[in-house]
Amino acid sequence: MSLRTRLILTYVLIIVLCLSIVGVSLIILLGDHINRLSMARLADIATPIYVQFRAAARSQASLNQAWANLEEMSQETGTYIFLLDAKNAIIRQAIPEDSSWIPPTKLEIKNPTVNRQAPYRGTYVAPGGESFIFVAQPLTGLLKTPNSTNPETLVLAIPRQAALSIWADFAKPFLWAGLVALAVSIIIAVILARSVYVPIRRVTNAAEEIAHGNYEQEVPEAGTKEVKGLATSFNQMSKQVKHSQQMLRDFVADVSHELRSPLTSIKGFAQAIVDGTAKDKEAQLKAATVIEDESKRMMRLVEELLEFSRLESGQITMARESVDLKEVLQQCHEIFLMRAEEKTIQLKTEIEPLSPVIGDIDRLEQVFNNLLDNALKHTPKEGKVSLVARQAHPNFIEISVTDTGPGIPAEQMRHVFERFYKADTPAGKTGAGLGLAIARQIVLAHGGDIKAKSTLGRGTEFLVRLPANPAISPQIPQS
Repeated sequence: MSLRTRLILTYVLIIVLCLSIVGVSLIILLGDHINRLSMARLADIATPIYVQFRAAARSQASLNQAWANLEEMSQETGTYIFLLDAKNAIIRQAIPEDSSWIPPTKLEIKNPTVNRQAPYRGTYVAPGGESFIFVAQPLTGLLKTPNSTNPETLVLAIPRQAALSIWADFAKPFLWAGLVALAVSIIIAVILARSVYVPIRRVTNAAEEIAHGNYEQEVPEAGTKEVKGLATSFNQMSKQVKHSQQMLRDFVADVSHELRSPLTSIKGFAQAIVDGTAKDKEAQLKAATVIEDESKRMMRLVEELLEFSRLESGQITMARESVDLKEVLQQCHEIFLMRAEEKTIQLKTEIEPLSPVIGDIDRLEQVFNNLLDNALKHTPKEGKVSLVARQAHPNFIEISVTDTGPGIPAEQMRHVFERFYKADTPAGKTGAGLGLAIARQIVLAHGGDIKAKSTLGRGTEFLVRLPANPAISPQIPQS
């Protein structure tokens, strides 16, 4: 069963259930009212009968003559008419011809009023279980019969089943109103189901297209808040899947490109040794050296790639020890100072007193070594590289590495931390493009953050923020 059918059936079931509850509630709440309405209707019939009977009695008509009129009215109205004596024994009775009920010799009805001459009404249950609604009119002193059995009460009664016919007249408009409400509600239910089903169907179709490799999918962000949120989330997921697939293709292409160059060199020089092109020892030594260097380059590339993958998947566990960042940064300064002097680059280091951090000293050193290495690569002679560390906040430390190189184009800045990405700068593309990606993963694993900003012609700055007190889990402000 489809979602659309289930939604419509659910709505219809709820509507029918609500209408049924309303109907049952009306029957319960209006039951007494219908009884009173039936009694009032019976009283309307009893009044002219009583008036005619009383008129006949006052005109000194005999009981037989007065009763003849009552019998005709009983047949016309379908009403039971009884004359009772003072003990409620039936003196005379007029029963509709289509009735199968045989009345008892005595009707056990009581006058609930204080005024014994006032008319009264109520319900009566016969010995056989039949239930009636009745209206009684006192006749005391109105008729005198020769046998001294004087009529005391005129009773008109109808079965409760007959009273229920009033329900038919009363419930008919409610029934039509309920049917109209049901029809309108079903139409609305179909529209509501469609408003939920159609967007979900769009998302389903788009998901199936993505599963078949068509990643150019986007669904309209319209409808209710929840449906709109679903469409928005799907579109974001679709973009991420598309981006991931593109990254995967780029990754394969980049790995192939990075490996092609050393493999070509290795193959060429190995072939030179095999076919005798490299005849003398010097040529063979040169070929062997190139093969060794390119092999090491390939090994570094593979190791960096594996390291990045393990970092990204969380398979590498960082050490949790107290690290003196000032000592680490000073050591990094010493490592790159000679290289900077060889390139006539000024390496300036400013380190304020810093709180210790909890982390992996080797990994943190790897981050700053990578940043300084990149800065020196892209800084021309007579340029300047700055390493500055300060306690920017009691809860975090900032370390910035700034160079005076050519800078990175603005449109490329958002890619600098992606694997195998090498910015197209005047200094050219160097390295495998994994260093910054690895550095970012290490910083994130320490609960920190790393950002980059650059201005063409003026240089680039990398800013690392690390929590100074991980025990309180500080929030690193985002640049």
